[in-house]
Amino acid sequence: MDRSDEGHYIELDFIGPERSAEVSDMAFPLLREVYRDTPSDVVESFLQRYQTPEAVAEQIAAGARYAFILCDGECVGYLAYETDAEGMRLSKLYLLPESRGKGIGSFALGYVEDRAREAGLGSVHLEVNEISPRTIAFYEAHGYRTAGRMEYMRIVMRKTLD
Repeated sequence: MDRSDEGHYIELDFIGPERSAEVSDMAFPLLREVYRDTPSDVVESFLQRYQTPEAVAEQIAAGARYAFILCDGECVGYLAYETDAEGMRLSKLYLLPESRGKGIGSFALGYVEDRAREAGLGSVHLEVNEISPRTIAFYEAHGYRTAGRMEYMRIVMRKTLD
């Protein structure tokens, strides 16, 4: 699909509900690592609510698009997005630790923004953990601004598309 700043070939492997267990297999250890500074009961509640095979399959059935992010043919993370009343919602964008800082997240974010533009939507919004300054800085560098707060220590960020 594209090459990152590091010259790697990045592509998205979109999945259906029959592969939802693969998402869970990646999500549980990855999110525990990403949210290691978040109270474990909050992380486990999030995982049980949104990342079990059944929950992922339900999200896909309701219209969410899930994709594994591949870099040079290797799975390095996953994303999920959907259209809602406020525009395009990026609900998941997670990369393995060794794949961060290589332009892969920027590629994935740009892909979702392009899908929003193609659909005629005026914005992309997402939620980020309030105690993740590096993640917040990543989204701010891409034009996202804080738009509110939610439960589970989450900040809502939004970007108006041009």
